Amino acid sequence: MFLDAYPMANIADLEARLRSEKAQNPDFPVVVKGDATVQYQKVVEVLDVLRKLEISKVGMVTGRPQAG
Repeated sequence: MFLDAYPMANIADLEARLRSEKAQNPDFPVVVKGDATVQYQKVVEVLDVLRKLEISKVGMVTGRPQAG
């Protein structure tokens, strides 16, 4: 899990960093990006943190499926 290019040790770390960013810039956008290896539960946890912090400018990025 990363915020920008910085690794986050856990969801609490992510929440603390997002809270700090929101204090400086209340209207900042967040883009959630995952690949095929990310468990869906992790995405839900991130979205829950965004909702808890009332961060509303959220985008989702998905990749194209690999031809196989």
